[in-house]
Amino acid sequence: MRQLLVLLFVAFAFLGCNQKQVVQLKMPGQKAPVVQQSTPKQVDEDKITVVEEFTPVEIMETDIKEQIINNSGSKNEVFESDEKFADIDITKANVNLAFVYPTNLSKYAKSSLNTVAGYLSFKNAQYNLVVVEISDENTNNIEKTFSKLKDSGVTNVIALFSPRAINSLNKFVNSDFKVYLPLIEKKDSLENNDNLIFGSISYEEQLKKLSYYSNGNNVLFYQDTFLSRNIKKAYDNVVSSGIEREVKNSEKNFKGLIGGLSGSSLYLNLDVVKSSLVLSQLRASDIYPDFIFGTQANYDLNLLTLTQDEDRKKLIIANSIANIDKRLKDEINSMGADLNFSWVDYSTLVGVNYLLNGNNSLIPTKIENNEAIYTPRLFKATSYGFVEIK
Repeated sequence: MRQLLVLLFVAFAFLGCNQKQVVQLKMPGQKAPVVQQSTPKQVDEDKITVVEEFTPVEIMETDIKEQIINNSGSKNEVFESDEKFADIDITKANVNLAFVYPTNLSKYAKSSLNTVAGYLSFKNAQYNLVVVEISDENTNNIEKTFSKLKDSGVTNVIALFSPRAINSLNKFVNSDFKVYLPLIEKKDSLENNDNLIFGSISYEEQLKKLSYYSNGNNVLFYQDTFLSRNIKKAYDNVVSSGIEREVKNSEKNFKGLIGGLSGSSLYLNLDVVKSSLVLSQLRASDIYPDFIFGTQANYDLNLLTLTQDEDRKKLIIANSIANIDKRLKDEINSMGADLNFSWVDYSTLVGVNYLLNGNNSLIPTKIENNEAIYTPRLFKATSYGFVEIK
């Protein structure tokens, strides 16, 4: 019988925090993912994450105490904060794994945890899963977290951190650990740390693939958002010339922005809603670029519901999510993850598979020189979904 031991741990949270973002994600049985929405919710000062086997992970609120829930659903002894890791018995499971994330990335953590749970269920593994939520990515929190993990004897870690945490990780992650970072590229680190494994997809590689189709008359539409700025940086490294136009976050009418785009190669570095509005406005204004390009950010079924077939006729989208075993995908998706369209979930799968089993035939994306090597593929958007361009 599989043994699930989930240690629930909120490390060093700020007591003044009284809101949490609740994000509705694609759930099993839905034909299309629900548009994510964030709604403020009043909560107690301290937060705890509860993870249960065979059900999607839910974020719940309670006092700063730790509960261990076993696979029968019964609650064992409750520990005070200083005893967070005391009950981990690494001799009773053949898999011991920690999943660490800051509060501001909890919307990704929910689905990523479901990915890990689905993979372990598919592998029929006996495992201890330590789930750690910290208030933020400051150096003190990261140091204390990895110190506690070291004391517990858990060496394999999936850390859902942003690139801003890389300096702290380089300082405190040593040979006691193997740490997989789904959201960080190797090029984001200025140091060489053999104990860190980088799992983010590469927007530069996607843009290189897309640029093969460019006619040289390049135009970039971008926004002032964290993701768009990162993609713009990759674009500037790949595309040597062209016009760049910022689309204000409040912009709704794009008629004044699309003039002169006929015959161009247009790169849409915008969210799905704005990309859809631009596509619709181009056709309504009888303006026809030769090519329209989108990165992983536009590989989203909502694009199909927000536009008409004719709007997408010239659109080519890059996607780095590889095809995997159907039984494995079904198992993980049934837990509430999304291996069809969420690259964060797919990156998490690459990481948990590598940490526990190394490179193998189950997952096509391999780890080489401590980074995941993705192969971008190009797709057309049809009435029925995304079809790969062979």
